Amino acid sequence: MPSRTDRRDATSLVAAVSNMSVNFIEGVKGDSIPEAAFPPGGSSESIKLVVHQNLTSALIFENDVDWDIRLRPRLDKFSAASRFPTQRFDSDLFEYGIESSNNHENPEQSIHNDSSPYPISDTLHSLLLSSAPAGQPEISRPYGDPANWDILWLGHCGAGFPRTPPTTQSKPSVQNIILTNPHDQTVPLPKYLRAHPFGPLDALATSHAPHTRVYHRANGGALCTVAYAVSQRGARRLLHEFGVKRWIRIWDVEMGDWCAGSDHHDSGKDSSSHRRTSSESESSMKMERVCVTVQPPIFAHHHPPVGESNIGGVGEGYARTVETMYVRLSVRMNLEILLAGGTEEDLVDQWPD
Repeated sequence: MPSRTDRRDATSLVAAVSNMSVNFIEGVKGDSIPEAAFPPGGSSESIKLVVHQNLTSALIFENDVDWDIRLRPRLDKFSAASRFPTQRFDSDLFEYGIESSNNHENPEQSIHNDSSPYPISDTLHSLLLSSAPAGQPEISRPYGDPANWDILWLGHCGAGFPRTPPTTQSKPSVQNIILTNPHDQTVPLPKYLRAHPFGPLDALATSHAPHTRVYHRANGGALCTVAYAVSQRGARRLLHEFGVKRWIRIWDVEMGDWCAGSDHHDSGKDSSSHRRTSSESESSMKMERVCVTVQPPIFAHHHPPVGESNIGGVGEGYARTVETMYVRLSVRMNLEILLAGGTEEDLVDQWPD
């Protein structure tokens, strides 16, 4: 919001010490927008800008975003992971060394995954990122061809493991494979993997070895648009959803539904009777929704003093501690040290082993 100059100043500083350049898009208050033009908000304005300027892709942040000072290596890994789910394979993917295990994800951990039209999968299919056939990146397209993906959901406050139709859950595919990057020291120990200080542990806390980051399709749902990249293709499709079909709920909930393959468009009727899967609504277009996410997220909400946020969070009440969940060497938490010329060795680890 224009009135939150504190957020603008802080974001400018954390971007500067990370050698990043950001542009600000002013948010719009709901009471200033006629109902016919809903939904308002910074996210919808950002999507419009991507379409109007015909940008190939854009990375969109919320103004309380935070990240680890070791950001670029994390993005390099995500780059490799993001190219895998957009590929087509003629051979059996089991030949790449996929490991299948029971999925212990439960409804409490999946509160943000009600968006999926499919139940929690019984089986997880995991593949080492280093073994995945991701292809060679192009200098101008490190995250793959933007014509082949819609959203790269890099920052969230909870994401579910992939969900696919029950008839296809037992067979690995790009829709349900989880790419794993073990021994990632930027990932906190399992006991710290939760979106909110008062929330439940993420399913990742027990599904994979400690210090493992995973990458997969976001068809299991996700919540909070802390940071996400959108392609021109994705921006046009999202603009059609909220501008023409008129999304009626909170932006991140609608986007999570869309990535999961489910839609709500009629607030005046029983939503369950108007939910349709992506296969039903887009069968004639022959274009699937390609959203890729990462757990734990690379970008996360920073909890400032005394709950100074304009947006509701996941969990019970305001966070009482200044912190950033999921992020160890937080740029915001270490900003004073960085501005004083401190190096990585001088920074404070929020979630030490």
